[in-house]
Amino acid sequence: MVEGLVGMDAPFAADDAEAERLRLERPASEVVWNDAKGRPWNLTVPPTVYPPREDTDLLARTLLSLGPGGGRTAFEVGVGSGALLLQMAADGWAVSGCDVHPYAVAATRSMLADQGHDSHVREGDLRDLDDEALDRADLILWNTPYLPPVSVDEAHLGPLEEASLSDPVPEGAGHALLARLAMLPERRDRTAMLVLREDAALRLRADATKEGWCCVVEGRLEFDDGERLVAVALTKAWPHATHHLVHSTGSTNADLFGDERRIGDSLRAEHQTEGRGRRTASWASNGGDLTTSWVLHNGPMPMPPHGLIQAACGLATKDALVDLGLVEEERIVLKWPNDVLIDGTRVGKLGGWLIESRQQGKHTRVVAGLGLNLTEGPDAIDGTPRSTLIGPEAQVLHAALSVRLCARLNELHSKRGRERLAAEALAAFQSSATRLGMIDEEGHPLSPTALDDQGGLCVEGREQPLHDLDAVGWRFWP
Repeated sequence: MVEGLVGMDAPFAADDAEAERLRLERPASEVVWNDAKGRPWNLTVPPTVYPPREDTDLLARTLLSLGPGGGRTAFEVGVGSGALLLQMAADGWAVSGCDVHPYAVAATRSMLADQGHDSHVREGDLRDLDDEALDRADLILWNTPYLPPVSVDEAHLGPLEEASLSDPVPEGAGHALLARLAMLPERRDRTAMLVLREDAALRLRADATKEGWCCVVEGRLEFDDGERLVAVALTKAWPHATHHLVHSTGSTNADLFGDERRIGDSLRAEHQTEGRGRRTASWASNGGDLTTSWVLHNGPMPMPPHGLIQAACGLATKDALVDLGLVEEERIVLKWPNDVLIDGTRVGKLGGWLIESRQQGKHTRVVAGLGLNLTEGPDAIDGTPRSTLIGPEAQVLHAALSVRLCARLNELHSKRGRERLAAEALAAFQSSATRLGMIDEEGHPLSPTALDDQGGLCVEGREQPLHDLDAVGWRFWP
């Protein structure tokens, strides 16, 4: 914690505590809250306890994506009015939680008991919890105190109220939860769901990527003043997958089509002798470059559309480069459909994806291979400008890519996630189309307008979406 920040740790003066004591003597508020399923709940909210607001509704809606509890356990950090635990308990979750505010603890216990739910709600914050309390939870949820901290010489509330509003952790309360998750015994199916500021979520994603956790935005909320909140889910990336390194092989893609595999399994080669690009194109790499492949789908149909898989792979690459601090986001150019370029003193190709599938009966396996230049080399290969990243280790980048690939592919499992991914990919392809001058076979400019349900690129003035790179050219790219 940082001295001078308001929160439970801040050096409040005696008159702050006295003022809050007087506020505690006010009568409780009776509030009717409609949960994400439209069920009305009569809540008794004691004075200075955080009531249900728009951010509560955001998290409540997001939690519906997890489905019925079915006996699963949920632990809430900062129960506040108890609204979210009431919704979770009604949906079949075994609930428990904590709060630094004793009135919040008492009110939540009472309301859960009135509804016939057993629970264990204790007084304290995240630091006061033993590992056992969190280890039992299938789901950990937290509507974090997301307002910027205020200094003690600014107008502020009392310690109990500020604890529910102002975040005393400089890097964001989400990082405190991530640190606790790392301390818990390994559990492959644990999920954390939290609400925080959008800028804090970006910082959290970067650290989560480095720790092996997927950080996926599941919902957004924007206030009239422009402040934006997001609901994010933290899950361990591909907990059942295995990752192998070989000194040399012909093609990592080809190798992953053999033997039994699981989704997320990957193979990285220090040397790849028969690297391939689209169709018969070769991919030249040096020792120290990243040459690796992942199993993205392995089982019966249906599988995500090929075009959306390509978009997910491109965005995952961009994510990993940004999260590791290797390249500024605005310098990364995703050239439709599967190339990764870097815009420096000139635009050059850093790498590209090759996505292949094989079907046997009703069983389909999809493998995605990536080559990235991490070593010195010629300025151009076969007339294509080459770019490289000098410094990052292939194994570090491979680990980050595994996390972000898992996160991006998880988005394809829901309609809302597919829409978010398609919108983000479209923005990237629109930017590269402008920067590189996308044209058709006759030299007419092409302007992307959407990605369809199959991941095809819709362009202005054309009825059919584009699926084949041979249908486009580039004015400012070989």
